[in-house]
Amino acid sequence: MAIDSDAPLDVLWKEYGRAFRDFDDHSLARWLAQTLGQLEGKSWRLSHPLIGAYRLASQLGHERQIWHKRLATPPAAYTESGCCRSPMLPLLSRDIRESGLICQHCNETLVPFDEIPEAIRVELDFWAGVYEPVHAVAHWDDRQRKSAGDYDRAYENAAREAEKILFQAGKVLSVRLLEFYPAVIWEDQDECLEVRPEDIRL
Repeated sequence: MAIDSDAPLDVLWKEYGRAFRDFDDHSLARWLAQTLGQLEGKSWRLSHPLIGAYRLASQLGHERQIWHKRLATPPAAYTESGCCRSPMLPLLSRDIRESGLICQHCNETLVPFDEIPEAIRVELDFWAGVYEPVHAVAHWDDRQRKSAGDYDRAYENAAREAEKILFQAGKVLSVRLLEFYPAVIWEDQDECLEVRPEDIRL
């Protein structure tokens, strides 16, 4: 959610975010804590409307240092993150190897890849290894495109394969991560391959 962009969709998200700017710090803290309670115990699509609203509110909360002020108590299952001291709410993305699990409050690395519990880290490493060459098709240079023969077909095949791989993230891996984290968000789209959330049917 690139709120500093002037792209039409990002401008729209800025408009959505204005609703939370009217909240005082106590109201915002209570809303965040209550919403974390609703998120607990489930894996969520990044595109889910509740997650979109939470991300807007949590980024504003980060700006205002809401969690540092201890204005509300998050549900007990959420431990404090090391990156910004907010409740731990991780995002699983295709960049898991490089970025680890991402914090939904500050957008920094919440859990580095090598600190993810080993049992699930092995599965995530395999998943990312399968996804990497599929996603790379969207970024092939002219030489690679020519050597493929029919690049449009290769691109379409990669998009279909990405749908299956993202399905695996939502149906299996994010659920497995719930063994270690109170709630998990997973990326359900690939803009480069034009895979949209509605293409991933669980």
